[in-house]
Order: sequence, then C-alpha cells, then structure tokens
Amino acid sequence: MNNSINPTTQPLFENNNPWLLLLITLGVTMVGFQLIGAFFGVAVAYPFYHGDMIAFMQAMTNPTSDPAMRTPLLIMQGISSITGFILMPWLLLKFFYHGHLQDLSGSRTYSLLILLTIMITLFFMGVNAPFIEWNQNLTLPEAFSSIEEKLKMLEDALAKTSTFITQFDGIGQLLLGILVVSIIPGIGEEFVFRGLVQNHIYRISKNIHVAIWFGALLFSLFHLQFYGLVPRMFLGALFGYLYYYSGNIIYPMVAHMFNNGFTLVMLYLYQQHIVDYNIEESDALPWTQVFLSIAITLFLFISFKRNAKLRTTDE
Repeated sequence: MNNSINPTTQPLFENNNPWLLLLITLGVTMVGFQLIGAFFGVAVAYPFYHGDMIAFMQAMTNPTSDPAMRTPLLIMQGISSITGFILMPWLLLKFFYHGHLQDLSGSRTYSLLILLTIMITLFFMGVNAPFIEWNQNLTLPEAFSSIEEKLKMLEDALAKTSTFITQFDGIGQLLLGILVVSIIPGIGEEFVFRGLVQNHIYRISKNIHVAIWFGALLFSLFHLQFYGLVPRMFLGALFGYLYYYSGNIIYPMVAHMFNNGFTLVMLYLYQQHIVDYNIEESDALPWTQVFLSIAITLFLFISFKRNAKLRTTDE
C-alpha cells in the first residue's frame, strides 16, 4: 500500500505536538464519557423509568436490583458513549485539530473487504478463546493479594452490571442493546482509538506496530477489566491492523460492531433456549478448533491484505 494515502501512517495534525494531542484526545473523551455524557444520559433516561424522580434517584444507587432500570441504564450508557466517543472527539477534530472525518479514510469501501472483515472477526473469536480463559483465571502473586482483591471486586461489579443490562426482555430491548453495545461503540471507539490515538502514537514512535499495539493497550485499559485485558488488547490490535492494511476506518468499525453484535445475539438466543451454547462462558475451545481458527483467520487476513492493496493501487 502506498503510505502517502494511508491515514494510519500519514501525520494528520502535524502542526501540533503528538504527545499533547494524545493527552487532549484521551482527556476530552473521558470528560465527555464520564461527566458530560453521564449528565445528559440521566436526563434522557429518566422518562423511561416507571416512577417519580425520587424513586429514580434511589434506584440509581443500586440499579441492578431494579428490573425497571434496565432500559434507562442502556440509554444512559448510549448517551455517554455518543457524547464521549463521537460528539466530543468530532468537535475536537473539527475545531481544534482542523481536520475532517474524510482524513481517516484514504481509500473507498468495498463489499468484498466488508465480508472478509466480518469473517476474520468471526474466526478470530476462536483464536482469542484460550486467552480469554487464561486471563479470566489469572492469579497474581501473594504479594499483590490486596490489589487482586480490589481488581476482582471491580470486575464483579462490572460483570454484574453487564449481565443485568443484557438480560433482554424481548426483541425491542435486544435492538436497543445492539445500538448501545455494538453500533455506537463500534463507531465511536474506533474513531477515537484507531482514528485519532493510533495516529498520535505513530507520530511519537514512528513505528506503525508500536502504534497499533500501544493503541490497543489503551483501548483495553479504558474498559477497566483486568481479567479481560489481554484478549481485548489482541482484539484492538486486530482492528488496528485492519485499519493499517486498508487505510479505511470503516473496516475496523464494522469488525467492532460485528464482534459486539454477534455476542449479544448469541447471548439472547441462549437466554431464549434457542441455542445451547453460552458465549459468555470462559471455557476455551478444543485445541483442534483453536488451531483451525488460527489457520482460517490467517488465510482470511492475508486475503484481506492483498485485496485491499489491489484496490488501493487501482484507485
């Protein structure tokens, strides 16, 4: 691929210090997500709660104990994500960086590459399965027992909330869940971590692989799940390489949306007793299936890389 048209290796905002841009990008995202988005999320979610404001505020102190809070929680999460990962970074890009969304795409979008992206993401789940099991069962040395206890408490709290909001009452809540957990994060998180953060780190390191993996680490750290840190970092790296070899932010966005959406749909089908497989179980696949997944993923990724290069050259 011609690096001159690849936004992952082309300085998008070269008139500014990349360290400063990295800090500003992460800071604006966190403020937008944790503060501004959270405030507007509460305001938007309240009308969807079956009770008065006092009852709503009481339910907010322990939302997972009140089934009526499931839809409001999804709405709050969605508003926070839109604000922190789409609206605020877009304003930052447009008015501070003086850039455009088109800067994140150096090539056109092709249906074949979309299909390959989806297939790569699907089979990568098998590749990542043993790392998910290993990370979830990781035990720290005795000297770090107090830290481990706090990490597990945080993990349990996040898992409890995640389980609560994905206990869908019907198709309507499932569709809302797909919007909030799949579509919005797929667009927003890739915009921030691949489109902006990865570019800032590349300007600092001058090495695309460092940029991809460090960006993936930051992406994983943001989710505050130590016992899912490694597999999520690998997933972020996959998104980073899809972006690098295509030069188009659409492909990692599609991969991210499919990964989250497929998980939600499979979880819903399990809850409805339509399938017997619980996708949230941490048991790894048999090694024969893991190695088969590795082989298929590599084949698909090489095909993606070659087809992306051919189409970019034709342009």
